[in-house]
Amino acid sequence: MKNEIKLVVLEYLKFERDERIPELIEMYDGDIQYVIDNVWGPLETILDGKTDEDLVNIIDDILNDPKFEDYFNEWKEWNSEETDLEVLHCSYVWECITNPS
Repeated sequence: MKNEIKLVVLEYLKFERDERIPELIEMYDGDIQYVIDNVWGPLETILDGKTDEDLVNIIDDILNDPKFEDYFNEWKEWNSEETDLEVLHCSYVWECITNPS
C-alpha cells in the first residue's frame, strides 16, 4: 500500500512540476501575464530543478517521518470532506513541501 501511495504522490508532484503552469497558461488562452498577475504569481514553483529522484527522496522523507501517521491523521480530520486517501496523501505531501514547519 505504501509503495502504491508513493507512486501516486510521485505522479502528482511530477504533474505539479511539469504541467501545472503550462496548463494554467493554456486555460487562460495563452495569456502568460494574466496568469502571473492574477492566478499563479511568478512562473516558477518550489519543484523547479528537482529531478524525479529528488521527488522520490522528498516523498520518502515525508512518509517515513516517525510522526507521519499522527500528522496525517490530523490532516485527514482537518480535511474531513475528502475521503479519497490518494488525494489526501497528495495534498498532505504538497502542504509539507509548500509550508514546511
